[in-house]
Amino acid sequence: MGLAVITLTGPMALGGTPVVPVTVDDERRRQQDQVQQVSESSVGIYQTSAEAEVGLALSQQRLAVATGEIEEVGAQDVTEQDVFHAAERVFSGEVQGKPGRKFRAAFTRTVWDNVDLYILRGSEAQADL
Repeated sequence: MGLAVITLTGPMALGGTPVVPVTVDDERRRQQDQVQQVSESSVGIYQTSAEAEVGLALSQQRLAVATGEIEEVGAQDVTEQDVFHAAERVFSGEVQGKPGRKFRAAFTRTVWDNVDLYILRGSEAQADL
């Protein structure tokens, strides 16, 4: 018992964190949590606002193509209203299958890229001050 206390408190006394034994199940759970966290969000993949702007432009093009397929208009002719209407149709369940999945993926990616750009511009503005 005394050895366990010394083992756990020794690193803490030196300013570190204790080393706690990890079981195989704990390690598997931790790895699954990491995979889930990575797959839930792509925010933070760009390093500069210029990179984020390029990524946003590409994701907006993908969204226009996906919207055009749902609304049956050319990707160059897609308007904001077309995107809103396609989103209503997809998220209400009216559009199923590949077009719906493609739109959801493009829509989600566009949102993430917008968030990235907003965060990076804010960080760069703070760094300039």
